[in-house]
Amino acid sequence: MTVTTHDATVMRCVAPTAGCPQTCRISLSLMAELGANLVSFIQVTSNLQQIICRVRVADSAYNNYIEFHPTVFRQCPETKEKPKGKEVSIYTENCKKCVSAPDNQDQENWRQSTPSEKMLTLSCQNGINLELLTPVKVDLVEVHIVTSIEHVKKMKIKLKTNHKHLEKMCSNLLHNFGVKENFIIDLKFSSLAKLYNISHLIVKQCEGGVGKRQDKVFVVGVQTKVNVTDIHSTERFTSQLSSIATPLGGIEEIAEELIELVKIPAALTKCLGNTALRPVRGLLLRGPPGTGKTSLVKYVSCQTGAHLVTINGPEVFGSRPGQTEENLQKIFEKTVLFSEEGLCILFIDEIDSLCPKKKPGETTSGQNASGLLLSFFDNLHESLSLLVIGATNRPGSLDPALRRPGRLDKEIMMNIPSYQQRLSILDIHIGKLSLGNDIDIEKLARMTNGYVGADLASLCHEAAYSAMSDTKDTAGSMQDRGHIRMKHFLCAAKSITPSTQKGSEGLIDTPPVVWDDIGGLEDTKLQIRQAIEWPIQHPEAFKRMGLPCPKGVLLHGPPGCCKTTLVRAAATSSGATFLSLSGAQLYSPYVGDSERKVTEIFHRARAGAPSILFLDEIDSIIGKRSDSSSQRSVQERVLSTLLNEMDGIGVRLDDQVVGGAKVMEGEVCPQESSDGSRKVQSVEDASDRRNVVVVAATNRRDLLDDALVRPGRMDRILYVPPPDTQARRQILNIYTKHMPVLDVDLDGIAMATENYTGADLESLCREAALKALTVDLCADVVKMEHFESALKLVKPSLSGNLIQKSQPSVPWSFCPKKH
Repeated sequence: MTVTTHDATVMRCVAPTAGCPQTCRISLSLMAELGANLVSFIQVTSNLQQIICRVRVADSAYNNYIEFHPTVFRQCPETKEKPKGKEVSIYTENCKKCVSAPDNQDQENWRQSTPSEKMLTLSCQNGINLELLTPVKVDLVEVHIVTSIEHVKKMKIKLKTNHKHLEKMCSNLLHNFGVKENFIIDLKFSSLAKLYNISHLIVKQCEGGVGKRQDKVFVVGVQTKVNVTDIHSTERFTSQLSSIATPLGGIEEIAEELIELVKIPAALTKCLGNTALRPVRGLLLRGPPGTGKTSLVKYVSCQTGAHLVTINGPEVFGSRPGQTEENLQKIFEKTVLFSEEGLCILFIDEIDSLCPKKKPGETTSGQNASGLLLSFFDNLHESLSLLVIGATNRPGSLDPALRRPGRLDKEIMMNIPSYQQRLSILDIHIGKLSLGNDIDIEKLARMTNGYVGADLASLCHEAAYSAMSDTKDTAGSMQDRGHIRMKHFLCAAKSITPSTQKGSEGLIDTPPVVWDDIGGLEDTKLQIRQAIEWPIQHPEAFKRMGLPCPKGVLLHGPPGCCKTTLVRAAATSSGATFLSLSGAQLYSPYVGDSERKVTEIFHRARAGAPSILFLDEIDSIIGKRSDSSSQRSVQERVLSTLLNEMDGIGVRLDDQVVGGAKVMEGEVCPQESSDGSRKVQSVEDASDRRNVVVVAATNRRDLLDDALVRPGRMDRILYVPPPDTQARRQILNIYTKHMPVLDVDLDGIAMATENYTGADLESLCREAALKALTVDLCADVVKMEHFESALKLVKPSLSGNLIQKSQPSVPWSFCPKKH
């Protein structure tokens, strides 16, 4: 029989009642509605568990009250049938402090002292069903024993040699218990179970009674025969109960590959044993932090049912000599025991800290730990049910002896998410939030280039906090407050720096610049947009026309003609990552440090692709090589490093963040499309996926090396001329837009400012405003006479000689002689 109530109080205890493990306490009103007595069994069904317990009277002030501990339960049933008739739909509350104990005055006082507080927290909408069960004596019970991994092997031997002893122990533990098939008995609070080294019993089959009614409960008695059919480890059993497969975004193909590596060797043990095939038993996951290496391993473990043993590199180090090796040896021995029981994955996080590259001054302790790890990998072929996965974000620091075939047979690069992968990750995280109608997930994916999975999760959390702070003064509950809107995501994006860009030398915070803020130079702006903005925003058009993305753009012209501003406007409009490098940041008193910084900033640029790397005043950074000097200068070494990075020669395989596969010359690398078909990709397409544009600016093009400005490195060389009369008029309009002017002839000023640059015109407008304040501190307008006075002070910074020196040379042309 079942009943229905909507005002019940449910308390879930963390320990059963002393002496009565399988009991639940309910109020007299619920007992009357159910028709239960003190020997009845009821089944409590929630959205997570089904629990069987014996009825006892609750000493609570509430009318509708139930208190239970899940001693006999079934976790997450696959098929859940709702009982016919009436049901109890009630609210639930998990109270870790509520522990059932023998009735006493203190327990009664505790229950009655906080009824209002408990009622205020009953807001969970999880329905609970209470069903009265019919007790039936059971003739045969088939169970599996769950014990610690140290006792699994002993109990399996005892199961073959003296199974009656195990059956007697289980019969003592199950006496007077009410059970059903596929239910679990939790015995960790039983003193007798601790003596037997048994933590759980899994009921696999029950035989007895008449018919197969769903409302029956089998009661184990003295005459009940108990059969033990299998032994499991407690660690594997509890991990499978608590494991939840969290969906992954963008790395489904890698997850499928890992699942095959775990399952196939164990399934084909006989076939692989009779052939020369050797399965992959060691795997290295490498990639930047936050790309999901640990989450991927947990997902694969949950999907395959393999037990996961995790080693965090720094945690195993000990203070005394030999303690590190002792800790590793214990973990390895336990891992072998788990692999003998079933599938097992040994995950070594930060493996480079356990087995670093050997150095001449390294201590013996570090070499001993590395040697122990290498010997363990050499013995992996003995177990086909064990897979070792190492993870690192510094593959160059790992011992090369560990990366050879036979130890770490396979390496998988966890790249920074692409646009489609970011779209998938955002879809997973945003799906958990309460969103408004103005969310543009595609825009969020476009503006988060260089973000890893952890950064995208942090972006969603910050947006949620921003929405809550906006509505903190709103009356009502949290459910009634406003949804998360696009403005909250945009606000959160300003406070989050991508993990790949943190600590970078060239990452700067620049104010956004739009093209309308630049007066004149229409032809130059169009050429810059074609060279920088179009390949980033419209890559499909370049691919359709067979155009490779430009690798470099050189802007040269007189100083003060807004070359830097043009680059910032291109970065703002394209949404690319903007990195800047100057001579002051680059040069160092240490030998080789400047070359290292060049390599590092290119690595950061590829990680945040699409990106723009801006080299301002490049003539002061590298310059031109000379044949007169016998010893190479720092500038020549930096130039050599820069040329190699632009050509892609300086990219080491360990440092690649895009396109980790090696491609031989003249070959093509296959790539799978979304429909599963195979398509080819040329070498040029693979290199263009980096999408890093180097933009250099200089006012002395004659000081640059010829090897730098050739096509293939600086594909576009653009001259930024000084502003003409029309351009100066537009610049004056921009600078006086927010200035109160009266009777000012901007056309006349533009005619009178020959050889003035944009910076000179900005200084002119500022000086005119200061002149107005100098005459009258209370002045509210700027007049023509103030500009005339400013013209006498602000002189042009360009001269005819400087303009002529910065102009491009006239190309040579062939003129046929007339006969």
